[in-house]
Amino acid sequence: MASITVPASVYSVPMPAAPPSRPPVTAYAELRRIVVAAGLLDRAYGYYLAVGLRSYALFALGLWLAWALPPTLLGTSAASLALGFALVQLGLLGHDAGHMGVFRSARWNWVLGEMCWSLTLGVGFWNWRDRHNAHHAHTNDTGGDPEIRGMALVAFTEEDAQSRRGWQRRAVGYQGTLAPVLLLLTSLAALVLRVDGWLYAMRRVQGRRRWMEVALLSLNLAIWAFAIVRLGGHWLAVFIGSQLVAGLYLSLVAAPNHKGMPVWTHGLQLSFIERQVLSSRNLLPHPVTDFVYGGLNYQIEHHLFPTMPRAHLGRARALIKPFCEAQGLDYEEVSPLASYQAVYAELHRVAQSVR
Repeated sequence: MASITVPASVYSVPMPAAPPSRPPVTAYAELRRIVVAAGLLDRAYGYYLAVGLRSYALFALGLWLAWALPPTLLGTSAASLALGFALVQLGLLGHDAGHMGVFRSARWNWVLGEMCWSLTLGVGFWNWRDRHNAHHAHTNDTGGDPEIRGMALVAFTEEDAQSRRGWQRRAVGYQGTLAPVLLLLTSLAALVLRVDGWLYAMRRVQGRRRWMEVALLSLNLAIWAFAIVRLGGHWLAVFIGSQLVAGLYLSLVAAPNHKGMPVWTHGLQLSFIERQVLSSRNLLPHPVTDFVYGGLNYQIEHHLFPTMPRAHLGRARALIKPFCEAQGLDYEEVSPLASYQAVYAELHRVAQSVR
């Protein structure tokens, strides 16, 4: 097989010494036939019923703790931790529905996604899904993937870092040193997503869909406002605390998946299987990891088959990993700790490029 003719300059991280061999254009079709034959794209209704019941039970537990525990720092912290964790677990269920991975019916997947995101989390499902679909379609593409666009204090690619000016360029130059502070700032992610969801609904969503989205987001706010007014400032503290916990948890779930992996210049022609496998990183499977990361620890399998139910990702890994290795595709899989170390190392490397 011929070698991949990709210049080193398209990568945000250094290329390996020996580039992998380019798989044939039929490789993904062959892999899909294997996956379909194994029944891995079949629905898993019993599994998702259990996940839904578990996730809403955790959510109910968080609310009960907020009600039952005294309004002390310890009580507020315990309720916020439980509620924030449950919110992300529900977001992960809504994520699967957004990929049409729960029901055969697109309509029922939308209903579940709206219930998990817009109603329960208070984060607009329309906005999240459009952004997430762009990420899947243009994974680690500098011109098309919204997930690798940095923030004011963070740049994920050298291209982004080099484009900064003034105080932002100086801040990016020390983002490796400031990593602990930046990690704390990620706790604002859930609150930022709430605002983005409202803006997207009002500006981009049209007709009945807009009013349904606005109604669900308004109902979420109304329920929290009622609880705060009737039950006191303790519930305001629990609301803010749970949002900060959810933002931090969500960021920690998303960070290992693609950060520190090859980043492609916009317009580079790669096959689907190359782009998804080479840009993605798995975390070593374990029952605790599977639960905490909601299946997103199988990032390679998820990107190759986004509609695959979470219950089948582990079995798919057993087929996809040797297939990729046989095709000369680097299949990266590390421990959670090693993944965070890789993300930190990449932030530090990008920072050095502008210092």
